[in-house]
Amino acid sequence: MKKFLILLVFISTMSGYELGTIATASKTGMYYKLGIDISDLLKKYDINIKPISTGGSYENLDILNGHYIKNNNTFFAIVQKDAINYYNFLQYKTYEKSIYHKMPAVLSLGVEQIHIMTLEGNEYDFDQRKTFKVYCGTPDGGSCITAKYIEKAYGFDFVYVNSKFEKVYDKMKSGMVDLVINVIETPAAKFQDLQGVKLIDLPTNFVMEDMYTHSIIKKEDYKFLSEDIHAFAVPKVLVTNLSDSKYNPVIENLVKLIVLNKPLLEKEYGEYWKNIDFFYTKFKKMVPIAKKTLENIQKSQ
Repeated sequence: MKKFLILLVFISTMSGYELGTIATASKTGMYYKLGIDISDLLKKYDINIKPISTGGSYENLDILNGHYIKNNNTFFAIVQKDAINYYNFLQYKTYEKSIYHKMPAVLSLGVEQIHIMTLEGNEYDFDQRKTFKVYCGTPDGGSCITAKYIEKAYGFDFVYVNSKFEKVYDKMKSGMVDLVINVIETPAAKFQDLQGVKLIDLPTNFVMEDMYTHSIIKKEDYKFLSEDIHAFAVPKVLVTNLSDSKYNPVIENLVKLIVLNKPLLEKEYGEYWKNIDFFYTKFKKMVPIAKKTLENIQKSQ
């Protein structure tokens, strides 16, 4: 029978150490790919962690929070930064308890751009008009969580429209949808063949500045763009429910293995690792040893 090592979540086996599973998202998305890459990297050090597909950030946080009774083997998850705030808001509203300390950040895993799309020719005065019909996918999906945050940040009144993505363009043309909000890393294959649309750059404010980072969607990314456009981007973050300091050795070594192997990750798993800023630490709550480890690595470079 597998036995936990003292002070560690690693489970000693004949083949190495077990770190359980890491919750990601759908198997077709980037979160699952990141989980696969991390899993493959750790295998080189005889550490096993298995990516599992899920419904995305909200479900991942629910898993880490113990709301999936059958799942007691998931200690890590990849989620959107704004999803943590959204989940915390709902948990506090229901139970009057914050979850930030229960599921702190471990490591930044890059960003995804917020695509805000409308028909070419549509012009909106966001100071005057506040009500918009919005498509963002499933209600608790990452894009809709971001849409809700944008709605709050600008004082908008969004009417959320259910639809299959394939039919969204027709609904924009018919006036049933004003804006499409989608959080996805650019260039996104799903937008490559679109015509007659444009991306919107929202004005900045302190609420957006606090939650998101700045990014550029280049005109080369999509055929319908005639010039580069600024976009806010949502940080992706590895979080854990191993918040007790007794698990510090696990967190410290995990951070070191991923960050110090960045050249290997770039070479073997994809150029997207090159653009990841591991040293982004602007989170509500972060595992102290993770932040300290990052600071020490940065000082040594």
